[in-house]
Amino acid sequence: MTSRYHINAKSRTEKRTGLFTHEEYDRVRRFYDSHPAASPTPLHRLSALAETLGVGEIMVKDESARFNLPAFKIAGVWYAINELQRSGAIPADATLVCATSGNHGRATAHAARRLGLRARVYVPHDARPSRIEGIRGEGAEVVVTESSYNDAVRRAAAEAAQAGWTVISDTGYPGYEQIPRLIMAGYTRLCDEASRQWTEPPDVVLVQGGVGGLVCAAASWFAHHFGDRRPYFICCEPVEAACLMQSAEAGRLARARGNLETSMEGLRCSEPSASAWPTIDEIVDAFVAIDDQWSFQTMRRLAYPEPTDPKVVAGASGACGLASLAALLESDSLAPILAQSRITSSSRILVFNTEGATDPDLYHHITAS
Repeated sequence: MTSRYHINAKSRTEKRTGLFTHEEYDRVRRFYDSHPAASPTPLHRLSALAETLGVGEIMVKDESARFNLPAFKIAGVWYAINELQRSGAIPADATLVCATSGNHGRATAHAARRLGLRARVYVPHDARPSRIEGIRGEGAEVVVTESSYNDAVRRAAAEAAQAGWTVISDTGYPGYEQIPRLIMAGYTRLCDEASRQWTEPPDVVLVQGGVGGLVCAAASWFAHHFGDRRPYFICCEPVEAACLMQSAEAGRLARARGNLETSMEGLRCSEPSASAWPTIDEIVDAFVAIDDQWSFQTMRRLAYPEPTDPKVVAGASGACGLASLAALLESDSLAPILAQSRITSSSRILVFNTEGATDPDLYHHITAS
């Protein structure tokens, strides 16, 4: 199985506070604490797997059922749209537009339906049918484009500007920063909840990449709350769609050099979010890229755990963080990160299961094999 890495050369002794202000964290906290349907998602402890992999504790923040949706994206989208409505930035008859590989689009469609708004969702040409049907099931109009996710982002933005629709994107670019920032602020809810659920904070955190929204949110949260005592932070991506790692290697925003062929569909992004990248570049300690086989192995490990561990339903993207930890501990090619992160038999590790079985056919095929 293939894996690659890059270590960030920036010093951890420099003061890093992340993207958000104290007031922004407070607004997110107050919004979700007062929301009647915002039950915390579980923080599972995989004691048997931790022993197998040779670490002290593995904590999995399980985002497979937030707001009864199978992925974490709703945490950012729901907060952002409510903030925009509260400020009057979204009219009562708005049409919300986004591009997606599946999870963000479904979250946007779900929020639009619940708030009485229309949604129009653009998907790449090879989006899986089950993901498209999930979006349509929320009442959205789906536009299947002829190219990649990032091209769908551009088309959605262009057509929205022409028609006067509101773009709800977690990908920031020059002139479009406010909404991605709100979405990323909403993602910090995952870390807030986890901090109320763990006994002791983690020593190492691994977070999935994509365009970088969740990485930026989580890295910012840990930098803000822990300063230079923050956990060692690792960004995790597919080998064929490692736009964040390759941007780190280039020292600037860069496109992924891979062919984007990966079953980790939620992470199949060719370009980072310009809104997320500066914070990622400052705070993330290392980048790991793995192939699909690492993720498939982890999906099976979670589906058929040791008797003392809970079963966790994880899609290919959802398993990427824990799969990257397994690669660190089981692959000699990642030894330099293992050494720098100082993972030992007593280390506490936090990972995020960012999606459940969002592609049921793939999930059943992998976990049955």
